[in-house]
Amino acid sequence: MTKTPIAISWSGGKDSSMMLYHFMNDTQYEIVELHTAISSETKRVSMHGISQDLIKAQAESIGLPVHFISIDPDSTNANYEKALNSYYSNLRTKGINHIGFGDIFLEDLKAYRDQMLSDNGLIGVYPLWKQKTSDLAQFFLKNNFKTLICCAKQNLFPESICGKEYSQTMLDAFSTEVDVCGENGEFHSFAIGGPIFKHPISIDVNEIMVHTYKHKLTSGEEVKTAFEFADLTLAKPIAV
Repeated sequence: MTKTPIAISWSGGKDSSMMLYHFMNDTQYEIVELHTAISSETKRVSMHGISQDLIKAQAESIGLPVHFISIDPDSTNANYEKALNSYYSNLRTKGINHIGFGDIFLEDLKAYRDQMLSDNGLIGVYPLWKQKTSDLAQFFLKNNFKTLICCAKQNLFPESICGKEYSQTMLDAFSTEVDVCGENGEFHSFAIGGPIFKHPISIDVNEIMVHTYKHKLTSGEEVKTAFEFADLTLAKPIAV
């Protein structure tokens, strides 16, 4: 049977890892490449704060090429959409018409993705879609995936989780406000081990930084939200 070529939208986190694991075990698809959107200014994954070299290390351990989509800073989505459309057009010329995503239940985000894909003649595939996040969290842990929290919304966690490993102990301490997969943006993670990797990614956890963002509610009120970011770097070799 001829397999369908597919490109993988890769953020480097927990849900991307489970999504990729699904496609690795699905005989219908042939995974061609990963792609990751990064800021042209910081060379990091937006809202994850993960540097380009960490994503490269993941791709090397997975054994797949990664294409970086550079996004120029913009207060709207215009530059993001321009860069994505260019990448999507390139995929079409290579005969790749399907893209895998790790979205779980955010309807507006999926609709936005699907509209962009449709405009480019592409099809999105969502293997985690509408699965219970509690089930996915248990699947992740039971299959020996490992991930570090790289970003967290500060006011949701009485004790900082940034830089710490995602675990059952951590999940048990979450309040009812927090989705266990962080699907509402409560936290983001960086995967460092599991069945999709040929070897684990050795990471140093450095300082924890706080950035505050302003945004307007539908009422017009401006609010500030503080996020913690873990400065993760590839582990330095131990001197002997």
